[in-house]
Amino acid sequence: MLIGKFRKYKSFLPYLVVNALVLTACNSPEEMADNHLQKGKEFFEKGEYDKAILELKTSSQSGDQRSDTYYYMALLDEKNNNFKSMRENLFKTVELDPNNLEARQKLGKVHLLFGDLDKALEQANFVLSARPEDADSKLLKASVYIRQGKKDQATEIVDTVIAANLENIDALSLKAAIFFEDNQLDKALDLVNSALIKDTKNLPLRLFKIKINAKRNNIEAIIDDYKELVRIYPDAENFKLSLASIYSMTDKLELAEALLREMLDKNQDKVEPKIVLLEFLNAKVKDRVEGEFKSMLAKSGKNSTAILELSKWMLASGYIDAASGGLMQVAEMEGNSNTGLTAKTILAEIALNKKEYEKVEKSIAEVLAVNSDFVEASLLKARLLLAQNNPDQAIELLNKTVWTKNDSDNAFMLLGQAYVLKKDQKQADKNFKQALEINPANIQAFSPIYGGYLQANQKETARQYLDKALKSKPNQALFLTNKAELDILEKKWDDAQETVQRLALFSKNKAVPFYLQANILQGKGQYADAIKLYEKLLVEFPEHLNSMANLVRSYEALKQRDKALSFLEAHQAKHKDNLVVVGVLSDIYMANKDYEKAKQLLLNQIKMSPDKSVPLYLALAKVEAVLGKGIDNAREVYVKGLQVNPDDPQLSMALAGLYEQTGNKSEARKIYERLIAMNPDTNLAINNLAALLIESNSSEDVLKGLEMAERFKDMDNTYFQDTYAWGLVKNGKSKEGLAVLESLVVKEPKMPELRYHLGVAHFKSGNKATAIVELKQAIALSEKQQKAFAGRDEAKKMLSELEH
Repeated sequence: MLIGKFRKYKSFLPYLVVNALVLTACNSPEEMADNHLQKGKEFFEKGEYDKAILELKTSSQSGDQRSDTYYYMALLDEKNNNFKSMRENLFKTVELDPNNLEARQKLGKVHLLFGDLDKALEQANFVLSARPEDADSKLLKASVYIRQGKKDQATEIVDTVIAANLENIDALSLKAAIFFEDNQLDKALDLVNSALIKDTKNLPLRLFKIKINAKRNNIEAIIDDYKELVRIYPDAENFKLSLASIYSMTDKLELAEALLREMLDKNQDKVEPKIVLLEFLNAKVKDRVEGEFKSMLAKSGKNSTAILELSKWMLASGYIDAASGGLMQVAEMEGNSNTGLTAKTILAEIALNKKEYEKVEKSIAEVLAVNSDFVEASLLKARLLLAQNNPDQAIELLNKTVWTKNDSDNAFMLLGQAYVLKKDQKQADKNFKQALEINPANIQAFSPIYGGYLQANQKETARQYLDKALKSKPNQALFLTNKAELDILEKKWDDAQETVQRLALFSKNKAVPFYLQANILQGKGQYADAIKLYEKLLVEFPEHLNSMANLVRSYEALKQRDKALSFLEAHQAKHKDNLVVVGVLSDIYMANKDYEKAKQLLLNQIKMSPDKSVPLYLALAKVEAVLGKGIDNAREVYVKGLQVNPDDPQLSMALAGLYEQTGNKSEARKIYERLIAMNPDTNLAINNLAALLIESNSSEDVLKGLEMAERFKDMDNTYFQDTYAWGLVKNGKSKEGLAVLESLVVKEPKMPELRYHLGVAHFKSGNKATAIVELKQAIALSEKQQKAFAGRDEAKKMLSELEH
């Protein structure tokens, strides 16, 4: 269930196959003459790698190139985990000396590491042709076979190596990995245990053992494994954090806290262990945070830097009064030093958050009077301007700031926010990225950039930003949550497990790591275990929609929909005013085609919760549409719902959409106009009315539709911008409309209506051939998606005319 890994050693897990062939040796130097080569070798053997590399580089730069120079450079690369350079140096070694079998063997292992299986096999076979009983090359060959899915051939080779040497750790590891893949966990564990007897401190094997016990859901065994790692590697703080995380996830909070305090006691001069403890307390026992903070301040004495950092954490975590006390203490201790001015500026920022603008302006003036170049005060002034909705002055001030000091991540972040206010997303993103170059963990710059790449389905780029953020702030709950979600999305279950384990220590909402843990189990096909966690979550958080939905999906995967139904019926009986469970339950009734039950459930809930009836009427309309085999029944439900909830925008929009669907555009228009009259900034209603008018036969209406849609010209919404572009085309401004549509289709290439509009725009611009292509694409996409679009009939008719 829980997997703990220490990222530093992650690439050597036996399960990854390569780990059975752990590369050994050192760094990489070069040799000039034989003298430099020999000196390089001597330094290498002594472990003086810096000196070795200098000698070897000198040797490689000479005209008399020797294979040993590059081989030892490869060994040094291996020592530094620089496998790309190692491969290049091994290539050169083999080129100069084709019979260097050790170099070929290592080259094969590096090929395996990079996934070049045929090349790895080639090197293994070359060595075996010269040394038929070479165990390492046999295991290399077996590893390739495992990657190629040739498990039987791999097993045969591994068994011969073990038969020849019962103490070959790499062979035992590889055999255990094969058992693990076959889900023969007990056999895998027995082999790992026997290997650990021979090599007690073998870290990859110990981590693999944790992985096996995790798959066996043996939490106590995992705890024992981590205890042993902490004993063997007492200075590896990450193992202690992993153990504390497991204690935390299993509600052994006292043990977790004791471990964190032990880490703090050993590092009293460092701020980070103090913050880790505060983060844990904030997540698990919030009422003790302020007391612990005060105790830390008392022990910090005159260490104003530590007090400042602890106060900043308290402020970021919402403990404003306590943070203010710490900041005032720093301001008194430090006076007008930079540290003191920083504390005063942060105190002014607290006033800004309370909208005490006069107080903020006074504080900024006082700080700048002492030091006119104090950047933090200038940044606060920019924040004040943004709070007062004055982005232009803020940009002017911030540009001056970055001109004199271009290493302030917050200056670029604020520039990004200023451009967001000006609706210039391109400039905003540029400045957010600049902020992240300086500080990858700047949350306010990170969130829009990371979210933007995810939304654009550029997950690899999003992960690069996330990895940098986590490297800078490894315990930040937002980054950990993002990483767990991304790992789950990409089915990287082991990485997700490690992240969730760490998140368990620092998440303020304990439901988050449990929910993500359930997601992992569900994704791995361990549905019964996932169901237990979802049910546990729903006891504490009865309205958690995603847990309900995933609970149903997990039961569905086990072909036990009846059990999902039973659970939700019982859940609804306990929480009768819970509209979320009513919605999920009615969906299951609908899936079972038990429409009368769904109808009765919704009607009963409407009587019980008339003040919360809007979503119930929306759901009931769908049921009635199925029961009545038409949409008249749905229309009656919407009308009745609006009698109870006059002018509700959701019901009104639903009814207007239904009128459009049935061709009653005049009634739809009336509803949209009424909604806009009540709320002039209702973009969805404005868009729908504009689209309706643009399709009118009245040139006056078509022009009015375009005028309404012009508000969407610079809005980052494809559907709204499409309405604007279509309005341009329909009003005879085809080239302008075409330019907008071509930019939109890059973002949304699979939107049939957009393709249709683009086809018409091309035709009106004289591009008949391109128009035919786009119209065909629109119709094909519509058929593939089994979804009609406004104008489909016109598209078919137009295409037929153009092709004949």
